[in-house]
Amino acid sequence: MKWECSDYSKISPEVAKHFPFAKPREFQLETISEITEAINKGYKYIVLEAGTGTGKSAVAATLSQMFDSSYILTVTKQLQDQYLRDFNDLGFKLVKGRGNFRCKNYLKNGIKQSCDLGRCVVEGHSCRYSLKNHENNQITRQNTCEYYYQKYQGLNSKAVIANYQYMFLELNHVSDFTKRSLMICDEAHSIESMIMNQLTLEFDRHDLKEYLKFNLSKEVVNELSEGDCTDWIVFVEKIKSKYEIELSKIEDADNPQLSEKKIFFKNRISDCMRFLNNIYLDSEMWIFDYDKEFGIAQFKPLTIDNYAAESLFRHADVCVFMSATILDYRLFAHWIGISPDEIYAIRRKSPFDVKRNPIKTYKDFNMSYSQIEKTAPQTISTITEILEKHENEKGIIHTISASCRDFLVKNIKTDRFISHDTSDRSDMIEEFRNSDKPLVLVSPSVGEGVDLPGDECRFQIIYKIPYPDLGDRQIAMRNAIDSKWYDYKTSLALVQTHGRGMRFEEDYCTTYFIDNRLFGYVSHDAFSNHFIADTFIDAMDSLPKDGLKGSNAGEEFIDFKAETERKYDLIQKAYKLLNDGKTEKAIGFYKDLIENELFRNDYYPYLKLAEIYSDIGMYEAETQIIIRFFTSGIHVSTNILDDFKKRLKRLDSMGYFDWKSSIENLEYEYLQNENAHFEDYIPLAEDILKC
Repeated sequence: MKWECSDYSKISPEVAKHFPFAKPREFQLETISEITEAINKGYKYIVLEAGTGTGKSAVAATLSQMFDSSYILTVTKQLQDQYLRDFNDLGFKLVKGRGNFRCKNYLKNGIKQSCDLGRCVVEGHSCRYSLKNHENNQITRQNTCEYYYQKYQGLNSKAVIANYQYMFLELNHVSDFTKRSLMICDEAHSIESMIMNQLTLEFDRHDLKEYLKFNLSKEVVNELSEGDCTDWIVFVEKIKSKYEIELSKIEDADNPQLSEKKIFFKNRISDCMRFLNNIYLDSEMWIFDYDKEFGIAQFKPLTIDNYAAESLFRHADVCVFMSATILDYRLFAHWIGISPDEIYAIRRKSPFDVKRNPIKTYKDFNMSYSQIEKTAPQTISTITEILEKHENEKGIIHTISASCRDFLVKNIKTDRFISHDTSDRSDMIEEFRNSDKPLVLVSPSVGEGVDLPGDECRFQIIYKIPYPDLGDRQIAMRNAIDSKWYDYKTSLALVQTHGRGMRFEEDYCTTYFIDNRLFGYVSHDAFSNHFIADTFIDAMDSLPKDGLKGSNAGEEFIDFKAETERKYDLIQKAYKLLNDGKTEKAIGFYKDLIENELFRNDYYPYLKLAEIYSDIGMYEAETQIIIRFFTSGIHVSTNILDDFKKRLKRLDSMGYFDWKSSIENLEYEYLQNENAHFEDYIPLAEDILKC
């Protein structure tokens, strides 16, 4: 069921009174009024999807003014600063972590050290500059630590602006901040990953060796990989004990050079304790993974639905989730542990003209894992042409992966490129943003959370579809239990990345999409999920006929809605024949569907025929239609392929199929067929029935 845009048209006088600007944008007051009405009806959770340009920050500011106390949570410190700049006169207070401030105890001795390594943290004593050593009426910026002073202001402010990471730790482990009337979760599509990051426990192989003389050997990694939560708990307890022993050796030492080591040990011990507390809540939904490239062992949850409400949402009476890309509020609610029935959902469309933010597509470059090594060199001339076309403008190349970034930087000779790794990302983005030169930012990780308005970005190149990395065990396992989540994350990344270059109504930016699989992915989504926003599809310069296959893909165009209706009608006719008991005619009809162009890449008629033959005892015919499916090479999910194989296994036990001598050859023939590698295809018939 598609999520329609709101047609709410009433304006509350109270909303108009608290609105921070003289002139509201279209539907801003109506949107805030609808939210307040939902709250008055008793809804604790409100979801607002409002496209870029609708003014969500003003929505947050107005609501915060109307409530007694509030949190506004953002993804980054940069977005915190933006809120303060936009609403400087409303009394909002920013709260940031210790690392953003200098320790006064060290400064008086001429030592520049951040507060996260301050003496009160390292030595555990009550700092003379802390809040505890002053009465409220004596607290000033001069006599108080900068970190504690801004925290004091936040604690006594009606509205606090913080990032998710800081407030998660504050609310759950420090507890200076307490429950408030309202929590605004901005960029709410990131909540799942934000909480996931806070729950994840990591051990660096080099740190374990340096600090604990512990060898995270291949044997240990294998034991953890094959083990269960009991084994993981024993391992973490062991590492925690080792850190406690090492800390006890240096805790009383009055040596500034040991400060960082003391803090590191204390943080590691705290991280272990948090993990041990959290894993008991949902021990079956955790995994162990090991990153061989960086030597990082990770314990992380597959889902956060059992953690989000307790760790974040319970700290406010009302939670408002805002984003330009919620995409599907029911699934969003499910994944963060809220019943969709508890959600009041509002959708507002972006006012931007899609003609100012077009997507130019290419049909020649299949950037799939199996093809990219051959295809990537062919893209160089096309990207060079795009760069020449925009020789006097700044732009981004979204490489999606680090390996693609390195390939392009190595093979395109230009002094315009500016790139980064994980250690200098923020610095390089700032250098790019502040430069007057027509630089091109080549990055795998600026698809969201980076604001580049106006001349800061006039064109973008998206190198490949931003599928989540199935090489990550967590992502692979999550996909296995919930394939819609994988589609959702892909669609989310697509829409977010497209939106980087157009940030206000008069802005403009052209996006070039190199990967030809975009056509098939968008058509698949149009039939099955409806995740991708209409504005994204409208911005594309073309849509292909029945997905992609070969070099002529995209030359013929169709009305997707009309094709969906035709396919749906055929499926209904087949159902009617079965329901009327006309089995023989139904068999003939499904055979015709196999030959129908609409079902060319659809396993559905094969499966329906197999089901019918099984029901009426025509096991030889069932065997033959399944073998025919394998020789067709039609791309299917692992679950569907397993279904067909289970049927053959059953037929083997009945004497109709020789599993031992035939299945290996049959699977080989299936995988050799080019269709089996056809990653984007006409969506399946059963998906149409769900729409």
